[in-house]
Amino acid sequence: MSSAELTEDRTFGEPGLARRLRFRDSLGRLAQRGQAIDLLKVVLVPAAVLIVAGIGFMYFGWYGAAHTARQIEQAPYLVSGGIFGLALVILGGLLLASAFWMTVLRRFAEEAEERSSAQLRALEERLDALIADRATASNGAGSRTTRSRAAAKR
Repeated sequence: MSSAELTEDRTFGEPGLARRLRFRDSLGRLAQRGQAIDLLKVVLVPAAVLIVAGIGFMYFGWYGAAHTARQIEQAPYLVSGGIFGLALVILGGLLLASAFWMTVLRRFAEEAEERSSAQLRALEERLDALIADRATASNGAGSRTTRSRAAAKR
């Protein structure tokens, strides 16, 4: 039961309050979903840009070093292009890995929530059945049925 349904019972007929509460509850769920998707995009886009830029730096570093005749002139290309490009690729890869793990963890959390809600529903059904059995047993009509169930479980 959501907060809107709980509060709707307490409104005493105030016009429009229950509708506004349901609307606010719906917007809250929508905003949470939107934030999670935006966070993933905020991580994926810079990761892709860093990887492409890193590969570009490594290519231009290689190109500059390959077209220089003297070895002493190749060192700046190696440092500025190769090492900096490799650092960008590694940083982009780490961002991609974190985006992957964010997705996996979110999926695990959703599955855990589904499992716990299913277990809660099963427990509520068992509790309702137990209460119904006790009510029929206290009336005297179902005492034989309860005893036969207990004997069958042994």
